[in-house]
Order: sequence, then C-alpha cells, then structure tokens
Amino acid sequence: MKSKVLRSIAVLAVVVPGLAAAQSFVDTTPYVVQPQKYPYNAYAPGYLLNDHYAWESTVAPFNPDGAYSVGQQNAIIQDELSRSGGTLSFDPSDYSHNITIEQPTIPEATQHMVPAPTEILPWTTPFGTFNKTYSRVERFGNNIFGAGYAVNATITAETATPTQDKRVDAMAEGKIVGTAFNYEKELVRGRAQVSGQQGGANSGTAALYALGQEIWSTNLYATYEPAPINWSRTFFSASKSFMVGPVPITVKASLAGGVKLAVKGIVGPTVARLTATPGGWSNVTASASVDVIILAFGLEGALSLINASLPSVGELFWPVCTLDWTLKSNLDLNTLSGTLKLFARIKFLFFKKTWWVTIAEWSGITRNWSLLNLTGSQPLGICG
Repeated sequence: MKSKVLRSIAVLAVVVPGLAAAQSFVDTTPYVVQPQKYPYNAYAPGYLLNDHYAWESTVAPFNPDGAYSVGQQNAIIQDELSRSGGTLSFDPSDYSHNITIEQPTIPEATQHMVPAPTEILPWTTPFGTFNKTYSRVERFGNNIFGAGYAVNATITAETATPTQDKRVDAMAEGKIVGTAFNYEKELVRGRAQVSGQQGGANSGTAALYALGQEIWSTNLYATYEPAPINWSRTFFSASKSFMVGPVPITVKASLAGGVKLAVKGIVGPTVARLTATPGGWSNVTASASVDVIILAFGLEGALSLINASLPSVGELFWPVCTLDWTLKSNLDLNTLSGTLKLFARIKFLFFKKTWWVTIAEWSGITRNWSLLNLTGSQPLGICG
C-alpha cells in the first residue's frame, strides 16, 4: 500500500495586538571628541552661543559688543583659521566667511571593538546514541553602532528503551542583534523544531520573535511548508550626546527593519527533516537636537545596520538499523554600511565656524558563506 504524503495547513497566529511599543534608551555619558580643547559643558536650555562664545584668536579680545576694524577682522579670521586647521570659504547668503573644521574621527566610527567569533562544530557522540550540534556567534562594530548574528542547528536520535520507541529530532534557530549607543538588543529570532517517534508525537512548532516577544507561531505536521512570514517594525531607539566643537548635540538613533522566517520539511516516525530560514534587517534612522541657540546644526548620512539570512538544514532518516543524517548552515549577510556625520555652526560677530564629527563610517561587510555542510551514515549498534 502506497503511503500518502500529507501537507500541513498553516494556521498563522496573528501579530500580537498587545506587542509593546518600541523601547527607548538614553546613554547618559556624553562623547567628548577633543576633551582638552572642547570639554563637555551642560548649558542651560535656551543659552545663546551665537555672538557669545569666544573665539580662540589672541589678535584682539572677544567682546560681543565690541567694534572691530576691517583689518582686525581679517587678522582674527586668519588667526582662527591657523589655530583650527580648518578651511575657509565665503558664504554669499550673508556675505560672511565660514571656517569649516573636521574634528578627529572617533575610533568607534570605523573600528570593530567586539569579541572574536565563537563556533562549536559537531562531534561524534558515544556508540548507540546520536547528537550533532552546530552553533556560531559573530558580532561587528562596537558600542556606538553594532550588529551580530547567532545560528544553531541540532539533530538528535534516541534509541528505543523498554518504555519508549526510538525518536528523531531536528532543530534550527537563528537570531540577529543590534547595538546603538551602548544598548544591545536581540532584534529577531526564528526557531523551528520537529520530533518523530513511533507510537508517539510526530509534529513540531515554528515561531518568530521580535525583541524577545513571540509575534507568530504555527504547528508543523507531516509534510509542511507554511507561508513565509515577513513583517516590519521599529525595534528600539537610543540617545546619546556628542560634543561637536563646543556644542552638545543629542543624537537619537532608531533601529527599524523587518523580521522573516520560512520553514519546510517532513516529520514522521522515522524521519525528521527541517529547513529553516530565519532572518531580518535593520537600518538606523537618526536625528539631532540641541538645547542651545546656534546658527545651524544637523546630521547627515544614512547607516544600514544589518541584513542577514541564516538558512539551516537538519535531517535524520532512520528506517531500520542505519541512521542517515545531514546538517547544514549558511550565512547571507550585509552589515555596517554607511556614514553618519554631525555638524554645528556658531556665529562669531563677523564670521562663522562649522564643526563636523563623524560618528559612523563603514564601507560595508558582505558574506555569503557555507558555514557547515556535513552528511553521513551511522549504524547505531541496535541490529546485532
């Protein structure tokens, strides 16, 4: 008699109506780029810096109510230009000169400051039992902006005992994390597991999580392939102040993106086959604000934090005496691409100064790797 192949009907759980709004965090430690020259200063809200913050030049003392000859003005501007190491330009909109100063790039803008990847490879378990597990964790960036992933895949076979029949299990899980201003959060996690047993349960579950909260789940039976999930949301936001020249600018970084999960396979008394593809993506949307009165400020650029897909395959086929198995895991990754720069502009009576600070400058990391691809056949010593 031919066996019938059954396809499961995916019953999708609706996105949780009570899913909490995106969390918001504040890093209370300001980033001071040049502490000796521009130390942190907490001004009173609404404090006027235009025409009140003193220049560095010693050509003539700064006096907000003073009068300066054309010769003095030119000498002060040239002295300021020399002291700042900036570039001079003429602004026809108000017929004044502007000195543009590129402050030193902060190390976190370009440097990875994270632990090395960790990886656990499958090993052979004692005769008569079977377990193969693979896991890998990797991070990129640093505590200003960072991202990472973790992937886990496991296949297990348990021999029969006087109280239970033999059993086969397969599990695959992948997660993505994001960091902004010292706050690291798990953005996305997808997990699927199936179990097959003669005279027992032949089923499994798949679930998708955002920020640790389940947003979707379904049961898996027989031959299964529920509709893939792809959902977007804002994950969380974090704020931090940066000293841009003498101006404290607060940057709010919001991490928004999507979560996705696809699963398919077969589960039965002697087979557990699972292909799971969890993944997600997140971009940084940043804004700037100040409490003081200056001529202009802002933030330019865009940053792609991470876009990753983590397909894993676990398969066990155990008809009689020999166990055939497969364990695979792949990585499709794009992370840390883009630039974010802050600027602040102050008016000094008859000229202006504009400071720029780069807080993120990443060229992008792309990986399309086969992390693991193992197959085998193992007698479990139960047929004599």
